[in-house]
Amino acid sequence: RFESIKSAVVGAIVGSIASAPIALLSPNRLTAQWEFDHDALALSLALSALVYRYAVREDPNPMLKQGVVGAFAITRILALLQVSNVCTSLPLSCGAPLGIADWNMIGRGLFIAAESFIAFGAVAVALEILFDRGLIKRFP
Repeated sequence: RFESIKSAVVGAIVGSIASAPIALLSPNRLTAQWEFDHDALALSLALSALVYRYAVREDPNPMLKQGVVGAFAITRILALLQVSNVCTSLPLSCGAPLGIADWNMIGRGLFIAAESFIAFGAVAVALEILFDRGLIKRFP
């Protein structure tokens, strides 16, 4: 249990620090919604660290490691992406360039994606370093 607590703390701290430079570029920075989103990110980072530790164990497969990072990042991207005001429903139509997503949605999605993949990726890298140094034990 103590190893899980260490993993969660490392995940929340490392991921939050890694995402901070991008987060501070957001046009919504330092608003109540921005703060809530990043508090939620810290909790997600802690959870992702726990899942990462349990999922990868002693398995050297890089696809498994990347899959854990991708699963958390993609879930966050889809949860935070909002439909533009110009979109209509049934069927979803937002105009150019993709029909289901306009340029505003694509730009916002790319911003969230960069922040998310950097944050969750940093957690994975930090945990791997700590595993290799014996400071956190892999799940058996």
